[in-house]
Amino acid sequence: MIRVVTALALAFVSTLPSAWAGDADTEFDAFLARWRAAVAANDVDAVVAMTRLPFLFEGRDHAREGVAREVVPALLTVKVRHCLRTAAPLREDDRYVLSCAPYQFYLGRVDGEWRWVEFATDGEG
Repeated sequence: MIRVVTALALAFVSTLPSAWAGDADTEFDAFLARWRAAVAANDVDAVVAMTRLPFLFEGRDHAREGVAREVVPALLTVKVRHCLRTAAPLREDDRYVLSCAPYQFYLGRVDGEWRWVEFATDGEG
């Protein structure tokens, strides 16, 4: 029975789109390393360059200047930046999520490029 289930699981995985395997993970890993470095260094310009714009924050869309002036300082506090250095990315559909209380940070593809696409308040935090 276990062999049948394993064979079915392997058959299913082999049918997944290539975006779920190999190169996509390598691309994400490279993006995550760059994003984490920018966040850890509090390099606002680099973080903004890796963010989908406009970025929704406090019920309003923010362009580049608003993200740099309002969003980054509000969300990426010292405590959160420290957490993001090692937070494990969890796959959620076609994107990844990093949890650092009190927020969850969503990283996804925009026009074929990885970006910080949104955040949510962590109900557990």
